[in-house]
Order: sequence, then C-alpha cells, then structure tokens
Amino acid sequence: MRTKLIILGTIAAIIIAVAVFMFFRNSSSSMRKFASGTPTAISQNINTGDPTSTAQPAKFCPQPEGLIKDGVKWVTADRKWENYTPSSATKILNFLGAQWVGVKVGKIICLYQTNEAVAFPVALEQTRSLLALEPKNLAWSALVVNRKFCKSASVADCPYFLEAPKDISNVYKEIEYAPDKEDANM
Repeated sequence: MRTKLIILGTIAAIIIAVAVFMFFRNSSSSMRKFASGTPTAISQNINTGDPTSTAQPAKFCPQPEGLIKDGVKWVTADRKWENYTPSSATKILNFLGAQWVGVKVGKIICLYQTNEAVAFPVALEQTRSLLALEPKNLAWSALVVNRKFCKSASVADCPYFLEAPKDISNVYKEIEYAPDKEDANM
C-alpha cells in the first residue's frame, strides 16, 4: 500500500511539473514597463489598525544568481528559500516566473530554468511559513483553481506582499464569545 502511495505521489509531482513547465515555456511580461531588471520599491497600503504602519514593501523571488547548490537541493545563502525536490542540475540559468497558491492568502513558489534540457524547473519555496496575500497586479494571471501565475524572466515583474502581522497583545479579546453579534449577522 505504501509503495502505491509513493508511486502515485511521484506521478502526481511529475504531472504538476510538466504542467508548470508548459505554462511557463514561452512567457512574455506584461509589466516590463515598471521593471528594470531589479526589484523596485513598490508598496501596498494595508490597514493594520496601527496608524503609523500603512504601507508594506513588496517581496520578490530570489535572483537566479543568488541560488546555491547544496547536495541535491538548491537554496539561498540565508536558507530562507529551498527546493524540496532533488535536482541533478548544476546551474540555474534564469527565472521563469512565480506561482501563488491559496485562498486570499497562500504561498509563493518561484520557478527557475536549469542547464539540463530535459529537467523540470527548480521550484523554490520559503522555508518559513509566511503567508502571501493574493497578488492583484497586472503581471499575475487570473485566479484559476486557487492558483495565480506570473510568467517573466525578471523577478521584479512578480511582486507579492506578505500578510500584515496581527496584533496579538490581547489574545483573549480575539476569542471572546459574543452570541448577540452572531444573531445580528444572521
């Protein structure tokens, strides 16, 4: 039974990798106007309840030249990003784009082309669970089955924003039960 699950999981991973490869194969950027090849300082206004913090800086995938081979995995120098699928590639050639997966908040997966002609793209994920808000700018595709894609050769074309940290100074207020408020919402 366990062998069947491993085989099915491997087949599913290969199918997903082929679909991602086909999607990103011949990409062109719709946001080259605003990007010059390096990430720009854009921000998103987010209401956190704190009047002093209204803007949050954009985040970007790691630059291809910043990736390091560590055994059979690719990682960033600070170990904040890594791929979880073994790779026999010896060089990352360029950035292919990014994928966002979630419902209103989710995670970002960064895709890179390797020097192997028949290899699947290297898919980097953040090693810490940082939730990214659903991307809303022009570079990202429409939402399809809880996924959005950004096809580009430049990481600057695929900005995303992290969910603003919540104020947890009074956790008990967050879980307070108010039955009269529930009745009003029905």
